[in-house]
Amino acid sequence: MFGFLKSKYNNPALPEEIRQTEEKWFVFLDKLENRLEELCTAAMPELTAVFNQDSDPYKRTHSRMLNALLGQINQMRQKANNAKEEHIIPFIYAATSLLPDLISSAGRNDNRLYQFKMSCFDRHHHFETRINEAISLLRSSEGKHDLEKAYREQLAEFERIKDKFICKQCGGKIIIPKMFFIATYIRCQFCQTQNTYTPSTEMQMIFYQARSLAEQRTAHLLQLYEESQPKNPVLYQQYLRSMFDEWNKITPDTGAENERFYQRLLKDHTIHHY
Repeated sequence: MFGFLKSKYNNPALPEEIRQTEEKWFVFLDKLENRLEELCTAAMPELTAVFNQDSDPYKRTHSRMLNALLGQINQMRQKANNAKEEHIIPFIYAATSLLPDLISSAGRNDNRLYQFKMSCFDRHHHFETRINEAISLLRSSEGKHDLEKAYREQLAEFERIKDKFICKQCGGKIIIPKMFFIATYIRCQFCQTQNTYTPSTEMQMIFYQARSLAEQRTAHLLQLYEESQPKNPVLYQQYLRSMFDEWNKITPDTGAENERFYQRLLKDHTIHHY
């Protein structure tokens, strides 16, 4: 797909090889971006309609459709990453090894190679930006703007009902000590009977929306990372830590599990970046 240096030594056509490889790289990413735009344009109306019409409180039909679309986008991202790793970077290394033999006969090829490198990397950065924009667009079909409002409403609802329960055995007053998102046993302080507290469907939904709400609250930090050139891993680490802190505030009972997830994501990003 991409042109490679045909000979490791005595290749005076290096500038032309650079031009052709750069052109093919740009055309390749243009095609991926066109597919990306077509995918989002076709998917958004249906995706939004499915979310609005799905009577399932957990929106599982919408979630499956969204995950399938995100999978296609990630495949495009992986294709671009693979092409860069298999063709662009090896080309730069191979061309660099030729420079001592070529500079005297072909002029300032080292400058042209540097321009090629920066041009290809900048083009890939632009593609990554488009990928992130597409992901944000598809996720906007989830109605994220209402997540904060829904969360605040459920906090207020919990404050209203938390001290209005009675024991099924002795009729003693039971106070729910904290906001639960799943059915939970509450022991009566008078007769020690286990009573089952089952939160409302809306309250249970907070558990499943917690990560999305945390991501919404820290989106500005992720944007700082996405806009940094070159990508600053410290900014991503700050975003990730803040996002998980917010997640833990919303559903504190999942803190230990979330922390293991955080460490795994941090490790994966560190390996990918370096």
